[in-house]
Amino acid sequence: MMHIVFFLFAMLMPWLLGFIIIKLFLKRRSGSLFFAIGAGYVLGWFIVTIILRVYNYFHRTFDIYEIVLVEFMIVFLLMLVLSKQIQYSAGDFRLSTSRICYYLSGFILFLFAYRWGLTAVDLLIKPVFPWDGWLSWSAKAKIFYYYKSIPSLVHGQYPFWQLDNGEVSVYASHHPYFISLVQTYSAMAWGSWNDGIVNLAWLGASISMASTVLGAVLYLSGRLLPAILASYAVVSLPIFDTHASLGSYADLWVGLIFLISICLFVMSLIHKEWKLFLLSLLYFTIMFFTKNTALFLVAILFCFIIWYQWGSVFIFGLLLVCISFWGIVSSGWLNNEWFNFISKILFSGFNSEMIAYNPVIADVWREWIVLDNWHYLFLASLVSMILFLLYKKGTGNNSFFFIIVLCFFSILIILIVTFLTIKMSGSGFVGYFNRVSLYFIPVFALTSVSVYCLNEGEYMEQMH
Repeated sequence: MMHIVFFLFAMLMPWLLGFIIIKLFLKRRSGSLFFAIGAGYVLGWFIVTIILRVYNYFHRTFDIYEIVLVEFMIVFLLMLVLSKQIQYSAGDFRLSTSRICYYLSGFILFLFAYRWGLTAVDLLIKPVFPWDGWLSWSAKAKIFYYYKSIPSLVHGQYPFWQLDNGEVSVYASHHPYFISLVQTYSAMAWGSWNDGIVNLAWLGASISMASTVLGAVLYLSGRLLPAILASYAVVSLPIFDTHASLGSYADLWVGLIFLISICLFVMSLIHKEWKLFLLSLLYFTIMFFTKNTALFLVAILFCFIIWYQWGSVFIFGLLLVCISFWGIVSSGWLNNEWFNFISKILFSGFNSEMIAYNPVIADVWREWIVLDNWHYLFLASLVSMILFLLYKKGTGNNSFFFIIVLCFFSILIILIVTFLTIKMSGSGFVGYFNRVSLYFIPVFALTSVSVYCLNEGEYMEQMH
């Protein structure tokens, strides 16, 4: 019994540590409690990995009891010195007086509990899933666990259950160690290596995602019911649910960290809280330490900042540059295939043949639009964006307008990366495209609720 109690205590300490730090950055606005719970999860784990790296730097073997004691001391000092600032806002729990809102909110909370219960069971009863887990993240984590340190790794394919006293070879050792160290800490807290236990952190990532969306929408002046609906829409996406149940895949964490970064960035612009902007940059850094291929997501923030300064002219200029660049690098295709492509449009019309003419376009169409990997999220969000563009009246709620613009840049950047920088075989494209899409899908899922909140904000202003 004490074994399980210590494990739960050790697993909750990083979350509590991150929660306290994030709460100190947020003002007492509606949603600050939920956002601190969601964002604090990632920050707490990142701090734990730094502690492990410090231990390794000073050539001290990992001692879980010492590490948990260090976390507890930090939490205790922060709560002792800054307890007056760590408070919640009554607006966090404010609901509409409508009875249907209470019933719907309660039903969604039940769905959350049901989904997370199944996810926990799923994670605990199965071993580490093949490929990424066996050969990268969990491979390094198991090595770190048995060595009680971070030995030097050499790139190469080597079964992670075979250990020796020399250098250890493991596939994809160039990936950062953040996720692996999270699993190492989980195994040490349990007391032995267990494939299900080391993946429980993915259940926390799912809870963190829902809490982040809920808190962000409330912090940006949204109402509670649409905020709850938005948070459930994100965690119930089939591909998202799959990654939460798989464990040992970093893509879910990248999407979560990118969502937190974007939310902090928008919150800093709207409320003029520039310390949140610095916090946003910190999360972008954590995202890079999670999976270095996520670095291209910084381009989304870069494009938004330029648009914020120069206006919509930048969007058209960027599209023109992209089209010109595509024309240059694809000159061979243009010379050989352009007239055939035009003839298909003229004589066949816009049908499946035209879409299937380019295999990559066909895969994008199938993965985003036709299949139900995303609960038809793209159709709903794209329709919402089109309705927003057709809606001529202005609104005073710029919070959600910024999210819509960021969603636009997210789509643009992901397509640029897909079509201009990566050449994938037909067999490997689907898996790659889905996993990369997962990076920004949580942000994109806010589009529909953002359009709703824009119209609702104007309606509320007219009522007053």
